[in-house]
Amino acid sequence: MARAKRICHVLHGPYLTDPRVRREAEALAEAGWEVDVICLHEDGKPRRDSVNNVRILRLPLARRRGSVVRYLFEYVAFFAMTAGVLVTRLTKRYQVIHVNNMPDFLVFAAILPKLFGAKILLDVHDPMPELFQSKYGFSSSSFVIRFLRWQLKWSMRFADAVMTVSDEMRRLLNELLPAVEISVVMNMPNASFINLGQIPEEKRFANKNGFRLLYTGTVAERYGVRVAVEAMPALKKLIPGVSLCVVGSGDQIEELKRLAQDLGVADCIEFRGALPWTEIPKLIQESDLGVSVLLKDPHTDLCFTNKVVEYVTCGLPTVVSRTRTSETYYSEDTVRFVEPGDVESFVNAVLELYQDPEKRKDMSRKGMVLAGKWNWDNEKAKYIQLVEKLASSS
Repeated sequence: MARAKRICHVLHGPYLTDPRVRREAEALAEAGWEVDVICLHEDGKPRRDSVNNVRILRLPLARRRGSVVRYLFEYVAFFAMTAGVLVTRLTKRYQVIHVNNMPDFLVFAAILPKLFGAKILLDVHDPMPELFQSKYGFSSSSFVIRFLRWQLKWSMRFADAVMTVSDEMRRLLNELLPAVEISVVMNMPNASFINLGQIPEEKRFANKNGFRLLYTGTVAERYGVRVAVEAMPALKKLIPGVSLCVVGSGDQIEELKRLAQDLGVADCIEFRGALPWTEIPKLIQESDLGVSVLLKDPHTDLCFTNKVVEYVTCGLPTVVSRTRTSETYYSEDTVRFVEPGDVESFVNAVLELYQDPEKRKDMSRKGMVLAGKWNWDNEKAKYIQLVEKLASSS
């Protein structure tokens, strides 16, 4: 009798709202794997749950935004709880334990299962050193950043395989540890998401009242939502019925609401909060421009945001900050680049696209062509192949 294929995902975060981890876990469940997930507490959800044949264990610990000390406390507490759960599950004999950073050192919570034959896959979603530089202003030579590089390097050495989200991230990790082979599984939308978000050209570009900008994602300083808010007074004068819809949670929400009031544009900015991914395609259908205005720093320069892919492949013309990664993946005729943090550059880009519907149509067509290769079905095959290869050597 063939041995059951079992994998455990470890995620310091809420599972249901993490599209990358959900796609990976559900892809494996569809492929016949028994999939468990260990994750943070989610309000209103039971400690033990099952969604689409994925079993979920939510630990009694919730994410709280705050200082470095708060994050370190969460990381250490989650590490200890996860290690304890994995010890109690040794009899399940996981072939693979997939650890999603951050933190990177979560891989060491699986040290005992590794000794019993499980293979450890480290998935580097975000580079911890660069993120802490961006978020807390540490210099690249500070003790904290040097320590984060050190723990990332040893975490990669401990893992049996390492994967990440883009070629730029792979290059960064290989600079740190050239000997490690790193797989890239990009964070692409499902075909079902793309199909829901795409609409006929005549419907997307029909004459209508207003001009709607859409931002979806984390609302924090480094993601540049302030730039879009500060641009609204000028855009309000130049574009009849212009509006901005901000979807997502983050520590800058209240500050931006106050800023909108102070600038006299609160009537044309809507803060929707976090929404299930199933509601995003309809918002994309109803919008005229997608917005991704990252500020430029060591972290955001490496960000490959899945939100931009969602906009572009659904045919929504998009304004994007010019960063190292965005320039690697997008051409000038697929997105409209703006200078990071530059309100005037953003205003000019939005006005230009508003006044030139033919250019928007061309961007929309070129984006939808990308959907043929930029979708989760293609990335899913690479991911399952990597996990199967690891399992066969466990």
